[in-house]
Formats: sequence, C-alpha cells, structure tokens
Amino acid sequence: MRAQNPIDEQQGVNRVNAQWLTGPNRSHTRFGELPVFKEGLYRLGGRCYAWMVPNGSWGETNIGLIDCGGKSVLIDTCWDLKFTREMLDGASPIIKSSPIEYVVNTHSDGDHCWGNQLFPDREIIASNACIHHMHHTTPTSMRALGISCSLLKSLPDSDIQKFGHYMSHMIKPYDFSHIKIVPANQGFTGQKTVSVNGVEIILTEVGPAHTDGDTIVYVPSQGVVYAADILFIHATPVVWAGPVEKIIASLNLLLGFKADVFVPGHGPLSSRHDIQLLIDYWTFIQDELYLRFQRDMTPYEAARDVVMSHSFQQSPFAGWDSPERIVTNAFNLYRQWGAKLPSLPGNLGILNIMKQQAKLAFELPNATPRIMRRPD
Repeated sequence: MRAQNPIDEQQGVNRVNAQWLTGPNRSHTRFGELPVFKEGLYRLGGRCYAWMVPNGSWGETNIGLIDCGGKSVLIDTCWDLKFTREMLDGASPIIKSSPIEYVVNTHSDGDHCWGNQLFPDREIIASNACIHHMHHTTPTSMRALGISCSLLKSLPDSDIQKFGHYMSHMIKPYDFSHIKIVPANQGFTGQKTVSVNGVEIILTEVGPAHTDGDTIVYVPSQGVVYAADILFIHATPVVWAGPVEKIIASLNLLLGFKADVFVPGHGPLSSRHDIQLLIDYWTFIQDELYLRFQRDMTPYEAARDVVMSHSFQQSPFAGWDSPERIVTNAFNLYRQWGAKLPSLPGNLGILNIMKQQAKLAFELPNATPRIMRRPD
C-alpha cells in the first residue's frame, strides 16, 4: 500500500510519512469541514499506530496505540463511547492479536479519558495531578450545557445568542449519555517507565501546562512521541492551567527527543518544524498580549486587538482552526501576570470566558470550524 501523507504539503510544513490503514469513509469532519487528512488508523512505522481525527477541532482527538507483540498500550480514549468504539473497531486487527492491557490518560480533559469505562479491569495510568482533576467536569453537566445552550440561541440578547450557538455546536457531534467517569487506577509523579514485552515506554509528566496533569509518551525504540495536548497542529492551542512557560518548556523537551514522528492531541501528524511554529505562537501572543496588558486593556479587548492586528493576520497562526481561543489564553496569561480579574467559581468562570470567546468567534467569519460561528 502506498503511504498516505496526513499533512497537506501546501500548508508549508515538513512531510511526515505514515501509512493509512483503515478508517470511516466520511466526506466531511464532525463539524462539516473538508478534511485536511484522512480519518482513521495510521501505521507510524514499527510497532506504533495512531487513530487520527480531522481536522483537530473540539473533541476531534487523536489516539495512540502501541503493539507490544501480544499486548497493546492505548494512549487516551475519546470524548464519548460512540467514537471510542469506532476507534476500537478500526484497530481491531491489531487488538485481536495484541489485546489492550494498559491505557494511558495524558490529561484530564474529557475528550482524552471519557471512554475509559470500556476498559474494565485494565491498568489505567495517569499522573497523580491528572487523576485529581478527572471529575472537574462531568458528562451530566455537558448534557445539561448542550440543552441549555440550544435554548439560549432564541434569547434576544445578542451575546447570549452567540454563546448558545457556539457551545451547542461544539457539543453537538457527541453523545454524553451513559458515560461513567472512570479515573486512572495507577498514578505517578515525575516520570514512569512501562516495559511491555520488551518495549520501553517512557511517561513524562510536564504539567501543569495545558492542564494540571499533562503527560507525554515517548517510545524510544520506535522514534515516536505521543504529545497529546501539548501539541495542537494547525489548530489554535489553549492553556487551561499554565503557566505558558511550562508549555514552551514542554515543546522544547519534545525537540530534544530522538524522534521522527510526533502525534499531537489535535491535528495532523507533526514534525519538528510544527513544534517550532507552536513555540513561535506562544512567544508571539505572550509578547503582544503583554503590551496590551500594560495599556490596561481587558483580556477580551487585548485578545481581539491581537487577532485583528496586521501582524497576526499576516502570520501562519491566522489560518489555524479556532483562533478565538486566544481569549482563554489571554485570561490565563493576565492571571499569570498578577491581574485582579473578576471571577466566578469553578466551571461558571470557564463558561464566562467561553461567552467572550464566542463573541470574538462571530467576528471571524472565515475561521474554522465555520458552523460554530455561523448564525442558524
């Protein structure tokens, strides 16, 4: 079979060779976009595989699979049971001969661990910080949010309408019913090496960064790294925990690995060029947002001003999925810089930020996924 390249060469990135094996025959992504790479199972060379989901937007999560010759290690599960089962069906020829014995959760976001219940009696490994935060959002709250946001779309307040549209379309492809949060049952701090039938797998805790408990997975003998949400490729990254310096340090750590293939949490397979571009993004927005922070702009005002600026519009970042995520990044950076911001407790605070993020999204009609910023 001729190797399928999951990265469009016209996007100006280095090629990453991987062989597409199988996958669902869909003409569009979950959000109605044309896919920039084929969905499904890729052989990365040797014993490593990845289930890749275009185009890397909300919940379009990449999953790793390592065949250790009679036993397999799964890296993350999906946001719902339907898509987790679809992934397992696609990988069934491998899993049949090498059943999944271990699951690694790279962090606590639901789109990386809410399929855990399909692996009863398996050893599920995550950092202790990840385990501590696995209940921070529940499937029940996500179902309630979807229902509420569908109703909000009909209210007269324009910003509330936009928030309702944005969030309801974010959730729409997923079914959060019948999900039971099953946290990892084996925790670690710092670094842990797992050896399965002679295949050494190194887990390195790099959080707090994207979240409080991020882990990257390195398979030295195969030259493959599963970087999870430390890496967003052709999709705007987001920081929920921070500090951003830890994300940049994690990206530099990736560059130090003897690896040829890096599997991001979202987006196409990546090369060192992509990692450096992500470092450039974080450096750029830190510098630009800090200038506006010093001018007493609010996080929203600063984020909007940066995205609308000529320098941003002429950068490669302008073409990335979901550029409005800079709003969340601005709020977290402002806190990092000591700003005293009005805040609501827990998830209410996150939803307040998402409301402002939705407002900016509707000012970016050409950004993707379009359905989230296109009025009904």
